[in-house]
Amino acid sequence: MIIKPLSGSIGAEVFDLDLNSLDGATLHMLEVAFNEHLVLCFREQDFSPAKLLSVSRAFASVGRSQHLLGMKGYPEIVPVVKEAGEISPTVFGGNWHTDSTFLSAPPSRTFLYAVDCPAVGGDTLFSNLYLAYESLSPGLQGLLEGVRAVHSSAGVYGEGSELDSQLENMKLRKDVGDALSALHPVIRVNPATGKFALWINPLFVSSFEAMSVEESQQILGYLNSIAVTPSYTCRVRWEKGTLVMWDNRCTQHCALSDYSGSRREMWRIEGEHEIPIPAVGQR
Repeated sequence: MIIKPLSGSIGAEVFDLDLNSLDGATLHMLEVAFNEHLVLCFREQDFSPAKLLSVSRAFASVGRSQHLLGMKGYPEIVPVVKEAGEISPTVFGGNWHTDSTFLSAPPSRTFLYAVDCPAVGGDTLFSNLYLAYESLSPGLQGLLEGVRAVHSSAGVYGEGSELDSQLENMKLRKDVGDALSALHPVIRVNPATGKFALWINPLFVSSFEAMSVEESQQILGYLNSIAVTPSYTCRVRWEKGTLVMWDNRCTQHCALSDYSGSRREMWRIEGEHEIPIPAVGQR
């Protein structure tokens, strides 16, 4: 097994490892690397849906997506598909975000497997929210450590949102009911590392607790710009058979829409839902 960093800030590629034959020692080494790099990119993997589920469960328990339809027979696996002939430029995950933060216990990690991808384009960007937190002044860090933010699915999945019509070959679940929302700490502790992360994102965070949207926007806009500072990011270039696993407790990500005329199919799994731990009182 060879591990090569993708950038100086986040991410690593793993070569010469078949995840179909994991043992305990290798799994432990991968968890150490995961906590260090936050994003692990496994090349040249060959999975059926059943095997992808089995490998994902070796790392974490898995759950069903709240708003996305899963694969027939494998409801935990969501096919993320954009066909070559689609007219809409919209791609699923095409804005900076952290997965499903509108849940009271969001996924701690996500798995994404490339079944089919363009020869060029369709990359995914990741950012390191530890570094975003560390870049803030001590005064702002202290101020934010006791603050919670409102996370909501309304703007993306709620009634009147445009996503369902813009995704031509993906369908949203219709049995969810009202938009989901939760209050989460703006500064979150990752229990695996004890490190603090700036845990906000522009897709699902609408405001700070007990503040209006208008009052919150300038500060949130500043924090979201810090979170995706280029030097805190890496870029994953997909190849067929690539599996990427990332830590939702300390990252944001964004899928690029730059492959019009090409087909892209990914299989997505949410792993181990976890209630965020606030940083306040954790020093």
